[in-house]
Amino acid sequence: MSDSRVPQSTVTPPVPPSSAATLRRVGLLFVAVGALGWAIFTALFRNTPGQDWMVFDTAVQAWRHGDTALLLDGPRFTAVLNATHADWLRDKLVFHPWVYPPFTLLLALPFGLLPFGVSYYGFQALSFVGFAAALRPWAASTRAYALLLSGVALCPATAFTLGAGQNSFFTASLFLGGVFLIQRRPVIAGVLLGLLAFKPQFAVLAPVALLALGAWIPLATAAATVAALLLLSLIVPGTALWAGWLHLFLSGDPAFHTWVNEGRINGQSVFSCLALLGVPGWAANAGQLAAMAFAATCVWLAFRRGIGEPRRLAILLCATILAAPHVGSYDGLLLGIAALLVLLQGLTQRLPAGDIALAAALWLSTAVNPPHLFALTVPPLFYVSVLTPVVIVGFMLASLRQERTSF
Repeated sequence: MSDSRVPQSTVTPPVPPSSAATLRRVGLLFVAVGALGWAIFTALFRNTPGQDWMVFDTAVQAWRHGDTALLLDGPRFTAVLNATHADWLRDKLVFHPWVYPPFTLLLALPFGLLPFGVSYYGFQALSFVGFAAALRPWAASTRAYALLLSGVALCPATAFTLGAGQNSFFTASLFLGGVFLIQRRPVIAGVLLGLLAFKPQFAVLAPVALLALGAWIPLATAAATVAALLLLSLIVPGTALWAGWLHLFLSGDPAFHTWVNEGRINGQSVFSCLALLGVPGWAANAGQLAAMAFAATCVWLAFRRGIGEPRRLAILLCATILAAPHVGSYDGLLLGIAALLVLLQGLTQRLPAGDIALAAALWLSTAVNPPHLFALTVPPLFYVSVLTPVVIVGFMLASLRQERTSF
């Protein structure tokens, strides 16, 4: 590899005119659908901006005031959240408990001393800056970088992230930086990939990738990072929260598990799509397990074979979404990035029409999820949205065919 910054393996000829014309048409489609998606999701959060970050903020304030029990009482937590953020909320939020593992609270603690508005916008701004920095090495030129950033900014999942106050930029930056640095800065790569434990359902496949590469230093460092997070969380926020959280999670508390199941239905996972189509719960869970196995196999093959680095990253991002038992629409940002990485290849070489179509469909899927949102409002879009896992599978299989590609 001649350039240690840009992940490419060969020099390719200029893009054929036919491919350039196709990409221009895809770009125009993205602008139109992106604008529509932004309009939909901006309207969705117009009365409850930052509602998910309110959960983090309320949890931090409860810990600061020594009320750990509040984090374990969903109804009271929601009531306090609504009362504390009444000046931000035009509509009261329905049941919004804290269900994250205790070490996830560490992510929000540095913002706990700030007013909510500063905390909310500050976290989004800082995480986007980190994301933009992590994205830069994946573009071979300033033009390519500008196109990548523009595609991310236009992505409807970005609107959902900002409206909800989610951590999608932070999660994406860990993937982008961690994968890029595996062979360049293995210790730093391990730390970044280990920090994915903040969102545990997204940390499952990174070890598969590292094992496939035989990247033992990043794997050991990632494990040490997770262990450090666990040990630190026994001190801050403390053992009492861990004991209460584990009791809720493992005891079969009906209220807790009812909300967890409702949260899964409101997402866009394989389970969600199957359940919303009327598949029995046991079969929907079996489908999710099959998706996990398929995703892990694809990640193993991608990182074991000589597939270009951007394609490998794209497969890992898609596999992470496919395997996760709970996925929010804001997490669709990972799908948008994967699609853009493949479409960027069309700037320098001819892409098969099928690859362009699958990448475009993957990016466009971020405008029609979660399925439940459209089930009653726009039924045709509901039936499109539940096909998102099929699009992901097709995209991953097409990417596995591309060996020794360069961007």
